[in-house]
Amino acid sequence: MGRRIPQIVKMIDSAATTVSAGVRVSDFRNCILQIIGSPTANLKVFVKGALGTGNEFNDAPNFDVRSSARTEASAWDFVEVVDLEDGTAIDGDDGINISGNVMRLIEVNINSLDWLCVHATGIIVGTVTVVGSFTTNV
Repeated sequence: MGRRIPQIVKMIDSAATTVSAGVRVSDFRNCILQIIGSPTANLKVFVKGALGTGNEFNDAPNFDVRSSARTEASAWDFVEVVDLEDGTAIDGDDGINISGNVMRLIEVNINSLDWLCVHATGIIVGTVTVVGSFTTNV
């Protein structure tokens, strides 16, 4: 059995609406996101995925673009995730609700995706931290 060597990335640590930088995930098979809300947190976190863009399809899309204004250079979509607490699928368009001092572990299906980012929005109060663990079972 092979060794699991994770790449750990802090994607967001913010008290304001934030879109993380794209993380290159094409070399990984598994993704777990740990989402931590402060005691007063009231917000939503969305997960976005994409294939590469540009001439060689190596570039990250512009994840900051509103979904209604996407083009070929900013082609991304919301990604469904699974809550590891109870196995519930959370539709990508709905996002993950964070309310109060909560910690969520979610699994993201990154099969054949090149890029992944997270987007915290609707922050009324509080802060959110999102940390990603990216691995490949060998």
